Amino acid sequence: MVKSKVNNLRGLLTKTLGDDIEIIDQKTTLLTAPGEHYGSIMLALDVTIKQPTTGTKKYHLVAKLIPANEMLRVAFDIYVTFKKEVLAYTETIPYITQLQREYQVPPNHHFDKLFAKCYGARVSLNPERNQVDEDAVLIFENLKIQGYQTEDRLLGFGLKASKVILRDLARFHAAPIAVKRLKFDDFQSKILPALVKNKGLEQLPPEVGVAFHNSIMEGAVEVPELGEYLPRVQKLVDYAAANPYVNRPPPNELWGSMSHSDFWTSNTMILYDEQGEAVSNKIVDLQIMTYSSIARDVIFFMFTSIMNRVLEENYEELLRTYYDSFVNTLKEFRLDVSEYSWENFLKELEEVAPSEVYHVLVMLKPICTERGKVEHSLEEFQDSDWSRKDLLGPSHRKKLKDTVLALVKRNWI
Repeated sequence: MVKSKVNNLRGLLTKTLGDDIEIIDQKTTLLTAPGEHYGSIMLALDVTIKQPTTGTKKYHLVAKLIPANEMLRVAFDIYVTFKKEVLAYTETIPYITQLQREYQVPPNHHFDKLFAKCYGARVSLNPERNQVDEDAVLIFENLKIQGYQTEDRLLGFGLKASKVILRDLARFHAAPIAVKRLKFDDFQSKILPALVKNKGLEQLPPEVGVAFHNSIMEGAVEVPELGEYLPRVQKLVDYAAANPYVNRPPPNELWGSMSHSDFWTSNTMILYDEQGEAVSNKIVDLQIMTYSSIARDVIFFMFTSIMNRVLEENYEELLRTYYDSFVNTLKEFRLDVSEYSWENFLKELEEVAPSEVYHVLVMLKPICTERGKVEHSLEEFQDSDWSRKDLLGPSHRKKLKDTVLALVKRNWI
């Protein structure tokens, strides 16, 4: 039985559907399986609505609620991050899309096309209260009903899907840079509030934080192929322990933009055609966005979420796919792109990569948690669902091996 619910759903939906709606039926189910999502409770909402002008219509929606577990609320700094996501959907995305209309950007390249349609968002039922509480919620269209799917996190993306995603990630990064270059005051008022700094995994209970941190070396020592690189990996994790990842330096302004900060398989959804070819992508879960270098998302996505074999065989082609989309998006705003050369882009990647590597390796723990090991839903999440030793197995060891070797090859470790 689903415990979570959305209070005053009608009040939310009137923002997009009009004041004359009547909810005549509503069914709620949990959307994600245990171990597949942590930052929020996701509910599938099938809502039947009646309106005088359009009659009766069934809407397939998704409700995003704050986690029930206190540790998860702390880990995701939910009282900051949920507000950021509400701002992203109610102010940032609409503003960028409107600016694109002013510059006559083709509709199929509009910023809001990168995301699921948002039907309503709030931090509280009290309109005078600007603090996240138990009634905070975001309502989206249900992308699964349209055929979008989340890739198997233990498998990763193939070449064609990766290229579709990287093109969209580049548009996600470039459009805010265009706003910064063209209308800096608007960038500060409409974009930056959704990118404020939030706390991170350093807030976890000691036993959980240690489990995340130690997962890197505990896995590495069990992989014979990594033996000669263990001192390098140890140096990396020791530095991260003394210098929390959340305190990384501000970005090079040229490449500073809206950074997703958690862009991996579970935070993008792909639509495949009848031939199994990836044709469209939607970016989800914007709650821990920050103002950072575009290189961070690129590195994190490529080394956590693309099949390692595919990445190694097509590395430059994948980077070119991202870069071309990035530059073309800037050109749609009629900007001078001379500073954004291919050489400068590669230089930025090389400068940023060493400080992004720990993020990649530490996140292999939740990404590679063995399927079926976490039995509790997010409504009943236990701290041990992140700290138990048996959560990781062969999938983590293989991914860790392939990833460390790829990073060593580039001299990033």
